[in-house]
Amino acid sequence: MNLEQFFIAMAVAILFLMLCNLYRVVAGPTVIDRMLGMNVIGTKTTVLIVLIGVIDGRVDLFIDITLAYALLNFITTLAAARFYQRLAQPIPPEPRESLVAPSAGPDVEEADVTAAATDPSRKETP
Repeated sequence: MNLEQFFIAMAVAILFLMLCNLYRVVAGPTVIDRMLGMNVIGTKTTVLIVLIGVIDGRVDLFIDITLAYALLNFITTLAAARFYQRLAQPIPPEPRESLVAPSAGPDVEEADVTAAATDPSRKETP
């Protein structure tokens, strides 16, 4: 068995392992499982591209393609993780407007203003 046949066998084995990871991407119970499965498939794809370059005898060309693909895979994984991190965070409540005027002083609290506004004995002066 020469070296080229060995590399072809390794490429077929990597393709089989990529299909196993594809199951995790499709049937993964959580989004994290799916993202991890896609990241592993991307990593194995970079190795597969290098193996194709070795089999073809043009490793210099395929290394450039592999580096570009690995960088794209890394950036995509980071972007997806950041997106799902922001999606999982709860939305902060909207800030309430204070019923106390800034010139009321430190001794007046918002509860006092609310009680005074609902007091029926309070009379408005025009």
